[in-house]
Amino acid sequence: MQKHLPLIGLLSLVAFHAAAAEAQPPTCEQLRERIQSQAGVSSKVNIELLQRLSGRQDCRFSAAEIYRAAYGDRPMPKRESRSHRKHDHDDD
Repeated sequence: MQKHLPLIGLLSLVAFHAAAAEAQPPTCEQLRERIQSQAGVSSKVNIELLQRLSGRQDCRFSAAEIYRAAYGDRPMPKRESRSHRKHDHDDD
């Protein structure tokens, strides 16, 4: 039993350092790399990644980056032109 004590201590130390590394928030660059690494179209929104992005307002992620984080390679929907709204006003 005492032979295993150093091994258990070592494993505990490794687990502690791993937990401490996870506690540090990822850098903006690490998050951007993770966004770019998303391959394929995601069938479900990646909530975990979106939560990480929302916690880092200082990174100033673009709309395209956030969309890719959520949906992977799915093409962004095209924005409707707002120019047609100018002509639809009735100023009676």
